[in-house]
Amino acid sequence: MMGIQITEHTARSLAEYAADLASSGVQVLPGAPGTFWTRHESGAMVRRPTFHVGPPASGELREVLLHGRAAVASYLVEPDERHPANTWLYLCTDHDYSLEKLSGKMRRETRRGLEEFKISCLTPDQLLAHGVQAFCDTRRRNGLSDGTPEEFYRLFSAEAKLPEIVFLGAWRDNQLAAFLTITEVDDWVELGNYSMDALRQFRPNHALFYSTFFHYLVERKCRLVCGGLSSIQAVSNAAGLHIFKKKVGYEARPVHRAFVAHPLLRPFVNPLTLWGVNTVLRFRPGDRRLKKAGGVLACMLGDTSTLEAAGSSTSQE
Repeated sequence: MMGIQITEHTARSLAEYAADLASSGVQVLPGAPGTFWTRHESGAMVRRPTFHVGPPASGELREVLLHGRAAVASYLVEPDERHPANTWLYLCTDHDYSLEKLSGKMRRETRRGLEEFKISCLTPDQLLAHGVQAFCDTRRRNGLSDGTPEEFYRLFSAEAKLPEIVFLGAWRDNQLAAFLTITEVDDWVELGNYSMDALRQFRPNHALFYSTFFHYLVERKCRLVCGGLSSIQAVSNAAGLHIFKKKVGYEARPVHRAFVAHPLLRPFVNPLTLWGVNTVLRFRPGDRRLKKAGGVLACMLGDTSTLEAAGSSTSQE
C-alpha cells in the first residue's frame, strides 16, 4: 500500500519552532541544549520536546518557575527507586514499519479504514469548517467539559498559523470522520488525534495512523513519531488508548513524569489538598483543570495507579 502525499518542505528546527510558538503568543523559556519550556494550561510550564528524557540542568527549574511565574514545572526522567514510573511515553521508531507487521485484526481493520476513507491533507479552512464534531466527541470521550465549538476554534485557529503543524484528515463522503495534528520539527514528528463518534466503527483512526507512520518513518526516514503521554487523570479513557496505540505500532515506554511545584506552593502538596480537589471533582467531574490538578498532585505524592491501570487493561480503542 502506498503512503500519503504530503507536500515536501524543509523541516523547521527546534529553535525556529520555539520562536514560532513565541510569536503566536505562547510563553516560551529557554532550556538545556535541545529543549525549551512552554506554558501549558494555566500556571504550568512543560519541557519540549515531549519525548526528551533526562534531568534539567542545574538551576534550570528555578529559572523556569521564577521567570515563567509557574505554579508547576513538568518534565520526564528515566524511572529509578526515587522516581517510579508513573506515565507511558508513546514512540515509534520502526523504519521498516508495514501493514504486515500489525496483528491480524489490526491489518483487517486498517484495510477497512483505507477502503472506507479518503486520507488527505487538510487546509486550515477545511479543518475549521469540518473538524469541530471530531474534536467535541473526542473531548467528551475523555470525560472533559471543554469539548465545545468555542474551544475548538480557539485552539486550532492558533495552531493553523504555525508552519510546523500540518493536518491530515479521513474523509467519508463530505464528513471529516477523524483528523491528526502533525507537528514536524527537525527529524521527528508528534501527533494529536481526534475522531467523531458516528464513524469510528469504520476505523478512520487505523487508516490515519498507518498512513502517517508509513509516510514519516518509511518514506521520510524521520527519527521518531511521538504519540505523547498517557493521561495522569484518575478517570479517563487512557486504558483503551494504551491498547490501541500499542496495536497500531507505538512502543509504550514507562517513564517518570516529574512535577515540581513553585516553592511557595510546596506546603500545599499533601494528601489533604488532594482530598479537597477530589471532593470538588465529585460535583464538577468534567472540569479539565481540576482533573489535571488532581492528577498532578497524585503523581507528586507518588501515585502510579494511572500507569498501572492503562498497562493492565484489555479494553479496545
